[in-house]
Amino acid sequence: MSTIENQAAFLTAVKARPLQVGPAPMPTPQGSEVVVQVHSAALNPVDPAIQNMGILVPADGYPYVLGFDFAGVVHAVGPDNTRFKVGDRVTALRAQGSAHGGFQLYAIPSIATKIPDHVSFNEGSVLGLGMTSAAYSLFEKTTLALDLPKPGGNKPNGKVLLVWGGASSVGACAIQLAKAAGYTIAATASAKNFDLLREIGAEHVFDYNKDGVVDDIVDTLKDKGDMAGVFSAIARPDSVLLQCAVISGRLEGKRHVGTVRPVGFPPVANWPEQIEVSDCMPRESFQSGVVPAIWGDWLEGALADGTMKCRPQFEVVGRGLDAVQGAVDLMGKSVSGKKLVVEMV
Repeated sequence: MSTIENQAAFLTAVKARPLQVGPAPMPTPQGSEVVVQVHSAALNPVDPAIQNMGILVPADGYPYVLGFDFAGVVHAVGPDNTRFKVGDRVTALRAQGSAHGGFQLYAIPSIATKIPDHVSFNEGSVLGLGMTSAAYSLFEKTTLALDLPKPGGNKPNGKVLLVWGGASSVGACAIQLAKAAGYTIAATASAKNFDLLREIGAEHVFDYNKDGVVDDIVDTLKDKGDMAGVFSAIARPDSVLLQCAVISGRLEGKRHVGTVRPVGFPPVANWPEQIEVSDCMPRESFQSGVVPAIWGDWLEGALADGTMKCRPQFEVVGRGLDAVQGAVDLMGKSVSGKKLVVEMV
């Protein structure tokens, strides 16, 4: 009888390249954990940042496995797991720790949700970090504090949320989450991504490259209802956040800019005092219950009925662990309106 073996693409040291493909420990699920056989793993901007800048990994955290977002099949379940069974198809977000990244054949996620048969593994892999970051920035009491979406959808509440950078993975998740929670959505992107914004629920779309876009947004939204706030799904540059602050200050309603910037980023210079700002620390949402609420019954049902679409669209850029380094390098360049994916199976 053959023994199943694991392999991973390892970051062996600070800023080491290329990633080294080799044997990895076969994870064993404890408590309510599951082990997922990874079929597709998606890239995030943080992946090349970790490799190229040497950030986020402690000195004793190497070798490290990159990859936050993945989808696949449940291979094993812990003794306390009552939600999943072997063979379930899932989308997942990596667990904490150096060995739990998605760029390996078998991984333990921190959280997972079943995906219906009509959602492919490539599609399902695009959600993880984007969904979790958007949930934190929208729904935590210390951020924009929006109403959580309920299974089946919330009634429209007449309030408007502006999402800056709506074609990004975080922005696309934020638009759909807030739409399901009952908010009217305005969003910015480059003009080539307007169809994507409309497909996922934005009612008002704006080209953030256009001169005078701030005035256009204010003029359009000033009589559309009170603002629920502004969410910036672009971490940099600071000029983007200052534009968001100007918009928030000129419209009625909540004067708060939620951002996807990680907690600990330097503060934005010349930030107006009357505008609140919050950064992103999605790990805290596991303790508060926000992330489990989104990733639980709501996401499973929303994927099944089409309320939540796996956007932006995926683009397969390689197959197998040997393709991961090239995919990370591509992610380090300009990527717009799509999610890069490596197929593992």
